[in-house]
Amino acid sequence: MPTWLAAGLWGLVGGGALVLGADVAWFVRVPRVVIAGIMAFGAGVLISALAFELVDEAVRQGGALPTVLGFLAGAVVYVAATAALDRRGARHRKRSGRQQPSAQESSGSGAAIAVGAPLDGIRSRSCWASG
Repeated sequence: MPTWLAAGLWGLVGGGALVLGADVAWFVRVPRVVIAGIMAFGAGVLISALAFELVDEAVRQGGALPTVLGFLAGAVVYVAATAALDRRGARHRKRSGRQQPSAQESSGSGAAIAVGAPLDGIRSRSCWASG
């Protein structure tokens, strides 16, 4: 089977899973605890993909200590930025359902985007540099 066809079929399978999930969510009332479990599983998959893809190469190129220190520094910066944004009103910017912030409440979305964009840019550049 040609590579382009295999890639297209796997893309169709992945896209089909998205449509299937949307159909379930549209027609079935899914409890919040199930949604939270699915989201936690997805976050774990993303973190493990990061570890498998980036950490091995980072250790090979820079050594274990710089890799560990870099990941710890990134975690500290992320937590500090999240805490600072929460204090400025971003804590409630992504409420679920009908719990959205009112017009009088500050959602902090602008500040969250302003802080998140450079952090994402740093992450993207480090991924490009390693690959």
